[in-house]
Amino acid sequence: MVLVGAFWSQTTELPGPTGGAALGPAFFPRVILGLIFGLTAILLVRSFVAAEQAVSFAGFGRFLKVHWRVPAMVAMLAGYVGLLGLTGFVLSSTIFLLGGFALLIREYSKPVLIASLALATLLPFTLNWVFENVLRTVLP
Repeated sequence: MVLVGAFWSQTTELPGPTGGAALGPAFFPRVILGLIFGLTAILLVRSFVAAEQAVSFAGFGRFLKVHWRVPAMVAMLAGYVGLLGLTGFVLSSTIFLLGGFALLIREYSKPVLIASLALATLLPFTLNWVFENVLRTVLP
């Protein structure tokens, strides 16, 4: 939630609406940040309300053995940021989403694979279209 606040403060540096546009470039990031903040707040409240299991920390090595996906996703995020400048938003986002789904999906079935492929390919194109045509902002 602190990171969301930090990112929100960074959106104040974006320029305001120009050329008769009703919304400026800060609008969409703020919508996303608001959603992240709200969902994080829900998770935080649920963690206190539904504490079913006692959590114990048995060392960093054991944590990584059980939760290896966490550092893998962080590494994928770093790769995504690195790819953005080289391949552009659409291609790097598609690669990141495909890799993220492959990493996070635990049980593969035909509907899950179809939904994952559709989302990983359509979402970057849709976001790119929204940014270019609605927000009048070009993504890398």
